[in-house]
Amino acid sequence: MTSVRLNTNEAWLYPELCDVIRLFLGDIVIGEEAGDMCFAHAHSVTGDTWTETVQSGNRRSVRTAIVCSDALEAKRRIKRAAKNALFELLMDSLGFCPPWGSLTGIRPTRLIYEALSEGKTPDEAMRRLTDEFYVSEEKVSLLGEIVQMQEGLIYPPENSFDLYIHIPFCVSRCAYCSFASVEVGKSKLTDAYVQALIQELRDGADLMRRLGLTIRSGYVGGGTPTAITTGQLQSVLESAMTLFPGAAEWTVEAGRPDTIDREKLSMLRQMQVGRISVNPQSFSDETLRLIGRAHSAEDTVRAYLLAREMGFHDINMDLIAALPGETADDFRHTLDRTIELSPESVTVHSLAIKRSSRLHEQLTVAGGAHNQANAEGADEMIRMARTRLCGAGYRPYYLYRQKYMAGNLENVGYAKPGYACLYNIGNMEETQKVLAVGAGAITKWIFDRKRRIERAPNLRNIEEYIARVDELCQKKRRVILDEGRALTQNREDT
Repeated sequence: MTSVRLNTNEAWLYPELCDVIRLFLGDIVIGEEAGDMCFAHAHSVTGDTWTETVQSGNRRSVRTAIVCSDALEAKRRIKRAAKNALFELLMDSLGFCPPWGSLTGIRPTRLIYEALSEGKTPDEAMRRLTDEFYVSEEKVSLLGEIVQMQEGLIYPPENSFDLYIHIPFCVSRCAYCSFASVEVGKSKLTDAYVQALIQELRDGADLMRRLGLTIRSGYVGGGTPTAITTGQLQSVLESAMTLFPGAAEWTVEAGRPDTIDREKLSMLRQMQVGRISVNPQSFSDETLRLIGRAHSAEDTVRAYLLAREMGFHDINMDLIAALPGETADDFRHTLDRTIELSPESVTVHSLAIKRSSRLHEQLTVAGGAHNQANAEGADEMIRMARTRLCGAGYRPYYLYRQKYMAGNLENVGYAKPGYACLYNIGNMEETQKVLAVGAGAITKWIFDRKRRIERAPNLRNIEEYIARVDELCQKKRRVILDEGRALTQNREDT
């Protein structure tokens, strides 16, 4: 099968329906012309009922929703009904159900919190995921464990915010990377970037003081923050910690072992950074070479042990399941080595091949292959990770999903008790305001109990960011001060 025809009388639903088709068929070509499979969706209203009908040949699926006057709620009800109608038709036609059922959103935990806010018990909330959205019992159980781990951490103080600082430089670009980052050796912009970043930090601090808000946690991500010089990174941290004092948690993604040395770690300790990442992704040297990582598995061990020697007691490690060429045995070896090293937290990602990544070019454009990562073995690896890590004392504490993930699976953060990252929970669950600075960083501001969220995305291009930082600061002020919702960017920009 190479293409699918999809028609709907509600144009705004088209991308949502495409997402449902891709749950079953991957990144297939979808259009309004002829295809190997054809689906027609129709939205109609009769009295107090919206009806969503999807037809394919002689197969037909219908879902209904109660009409309401609130525009946002109306859109949500119609979208859910239409997506579920199409999902049921695909499930019936193809004879299988994806593990996450009809869910295409990034944050499935939100459905549990939504049900709890409606007065449902935890059991009722989780049963709704199975009954209404066809989520597997295994995934429902995973979400239940995450909600338990987030208890007491999910809702931050109202007068607080989290700070995100983006450093868009790496020593080399990984084949799967789609982030706004450049190779530091090819850039002469690092000094100018640091100065622009500090300027944006100062403007943000002035605004937070004006609003009477205090920082809860700070997170420096990338890219690879430790790819820039020790002095440059120290300048950023000194400015941030002086301008935003009193954070309960500071994380710096040291990330790449080939950027970690005694000098940088000493500076991070001096700055009282409590949490860092040392990310192997894989403990296979062949895999690391294939994905463009300029380090070996033993380099990861060296960097990790050096961090331990220098007094870091909260270290995260990132792993990726379904990397090119890796088998379940390869992934088992990576898990064994990680558990042996015993970091405080482990984030397990399912490989997602984004269109802007080099790996997409290699597998799709050049090779003519499917641009979604091969799902074969991915599910086994993700299950293995959960079993092995939970058996070693870790517990899942946050989860998010992405398009083009291997097996339509998920990314899960695991942590030992007491080591859940506040920033990760607040950002992923969208329960905390996030002031974000740097090229490609996205400020997310929460305004009311209905969780209206407005976004202020910065420009991704580093040169443009540096040149227009004043303009970006002003735009962010307008969004945070809520001076006209029309000034904020469309969610598609995020």
